[in-house]
Amino acid sequence: MRQKIKDYAMTKKQYLKPFLVYLAISLIMFWQVTINLFGYVVNGHGDVYQSMFNLWWVPYAVFTLHQSPYFTNLLYYPVGASLVTQTLSPLAGIITAPLQFAGSAFVYNVLFFSSFALSGIFMFALANYFVKNRYAAFIAGLIFAFSPMHIAQSYGHLDWTIIEWVPLFLYLYVRTINEHKKRYAFFAALSFVLLTFMGDIEQGIMVFFATVVFTIIYLVIDRAKLLDRKAVVNVGLFIVMTLILSAPFLLAMLPYLSGGSFATAQQNSGVVNNMMWSNNVLSFFLPSYYNGIFHSLSLSYSQSIYALTYKGVNYQMNVGERVSYIGYTVIALAAAAMYFDYKRNRLKNVALWLVFGIVFAWLSLGPYVQFGSYVSGIPTIYSLYRLVPVLNIIREPGRFDMIFTICLAMLAAFGFQQLTYGKDGRKSFMIMAAVSVLILIEYNGMPLSSQFASQTITSTQIPVAYSQIGKISGNFSVLVLPALPNQSDEPAQYMGQATYYVSALKKPIIGGYTSRENATESISVSAVPLVQTAQYLELGYGLIYPSPISEDPTNLTLLSLANYNTAFIAVQLSAYNTSSKQSIVDYLAGIFGQPVYLNLSDNTSVFSTEAAISKYAGKSLTAYTVGNWTPGYQILCNNPYEQCNQALAEMWWGPNPRTLILVSPKTQGITLSFDSLSIANGTVLGVYLGNTEINQVRLSGSTAQYSVNMTVPQGYSEIAFYSQESASSTGQIAPFGIDNITFTAK
Repeated sequence: MRQKIKDYAMTKKQYLKPFLVYLAISLIMFWQVTINLFGYVVNGHGDVYQSMFNLWWVPYAVFTLHQSPYFTNLLYYPVGASLVTQTLSPLAGIITAPLQFAGSAFVYNVLFFSSFALSGIFMFALANYFVKNRYAAFIAGLIFAFSPMHIAQSYGHLDWTIIEWVPLFLYLYVRTINEHKKRYAFFAALSFVLLTFMGDIEQGIMVFFATVVFTIIYLVIDRAKLLDRKAVVNVGLFIVMTLILSAPFLLAMLPYLSGGSFATAQQNSGVVNNMMWSNNVLSFFLPSYYNGIFHSLSLSYSQSIYALTYKGVNYQMNVGERVSYIGYTVIALAAAAMYFDYKRNRLKNVALWLVFGIVFAWLSLGPYVQFGSYVSGIPTIYSLYRLVPVLNIIREPGRFDMIFTICLAMLAAFGFQQLTYGKDGRKSFMIMAAVSVLILIEYNGMPLSSQFASQTITSTQIPVAYSQIGKISGNFSVLVLPALPNQSDEPAQYMGQATYYVSALKKPIIGGYTSRENATESISVSAVPLVQTAQYLELGYGLIYPSPISEDPTNLTLLSLANYNTAFIAVQLSAYNTSSKQSIVDYLAGIFGQPVYLNLSDNTSVFSTEAAISKYAGKSLTAYTVGNWTPGYQILCNNPYEQCNQALAEMWWGPNPRTLILVSPKTQGITLSFDSLSIANGTVLGVYLGNTEINQVRLSGSTAQYSVNMTVPQGYSEIAFYSQESASSTGQIAPFGIDNITFTAK
């Protein structure tokens, strides 16, 4: 018994030392976070803030609200937001719930640093199982944990920082097949659940697909072992246990899972978007943008390999999804593995990892192979993969690099084993140390300049105003401006911050940030004129509200805020330059009075809406569009099949019928006036109040003004423009344009 305890302790000790080394390396590499453990996290803009919201929201939903965490009405109020296809990481939130008292930054950083250390040690376990050499296994763990791919993903995506469970799953899955012990089937299932719900659904889908590929390759290489009856039973047991352990999460998401959920998950998954999130061939061979040693060098080629130019259009840089540097030390070790294993075993040991790696490196290239700035017409197997339902939820091909990195680490371990074959422990250790230094130089993610370091972290301090609002009793929502993205190179920076601030507010906000919002959620935000005005102001266009309806947008803003039960408007002043900042504050003060909170040190201003809504909302004729009304320059003038001119560009177009809602404070007679024209000369346009046709006008090919008289009831009325002659185009762009709609009481 004493010997068993001693053996067990020695076994654990061999894992403890490398774990502590991996942890120490991560703490040193990300020193700018280490010294700010309770107040800063890595800077990934909107995605990082979304992850911090998730870590707070999941335990709050489960333990305080006693509801499924897969839906929240705290974002995109009043419609709420489905989180089924988001980067929710529910297990991460539940496991770290006891640490919430220490603050969001600390919780985030515990997961961040532990993920690097655990990635290393679980890769160590997988490699050691095959090579039976702890020094070679240490090298494998170092490669996987600190791969440039992992470091790049960590700057923004906590769900793809937490990738440690993938090598652990492969380790346990192989033992499930090889050793016929039911406990390995159970632990393999548990690790699969961990990688899916500590990481995210995409990881689960990717690893499911990888497991199928791995099993097929294993079957070809060692058919007898995999088809052994006990192995087959164990694999079946693993599948059943995975379903059982996943059941609590699947049942929690089931009410919010629909065909629309998959459509939401697959948005922005067209070929161009896939290519923007694909690896460039040169990115495998050029040091990472995040390498502090080679950062200046990387700037010389960043636009060529991290950005995309396709069919004459330049797309913005996407570093996090396109870093895939292998490193020449690792290439040398992998080459040594293939050379020696071919020479001695006809690739018997490395064939599995070689073929497995080729498949996933190929997938990571996306739909078409890219060489620097050149996009070839060479398709890859991802072109087929993206056609498979459910699997094609993975819209970022570059993430397949994770599986490729595991294969690289395994090949490097075999190469190191062969190079140190027959050498004593001391020499092997010295070689391991030298190789580790070379790898860390090539894989380094440490920002060496203070300027670069300051760009890689972000403060998690929440302006005090949000906590103060959170203490106010009552049910109401808050609008945080800007509430729409500014299309800059910082994806949804301010929407992400607003989402994170909800953890202090504990009140719903209009909008927010989820990486895969649906159309209903988006429309609920843009329907408020003030939201669009704030976005245009942020972009430097002034106080503009684009609409085919000519009215004071303040009326509609107040009506919208009343309908959304919005009590406060908060402005993130840092989103605006000096003049725009003054403009937005003055504009809001003109509507709502002086701010109830203004603090330039935390760049926050807050206005109360109660007085203005009570005095003005719904007290005058107010109208708003329903459905997809779009300026002509955005659709017709970009259509090669339509002849575009200035008159067409100035009109608003959309489906047939075209609908709007009019709100009247009383029953009254009104005059509806509008400008219109038709592509097809002589089109008859009917104007409807509800289901009743009020009048018809005949349109010409040039812009003209038309007027229609009607009596509208108190409250809400639907008014529609419909052309019988273009009935076949219902749901499509109808051949009549409308602009300058006005309503005048008679």
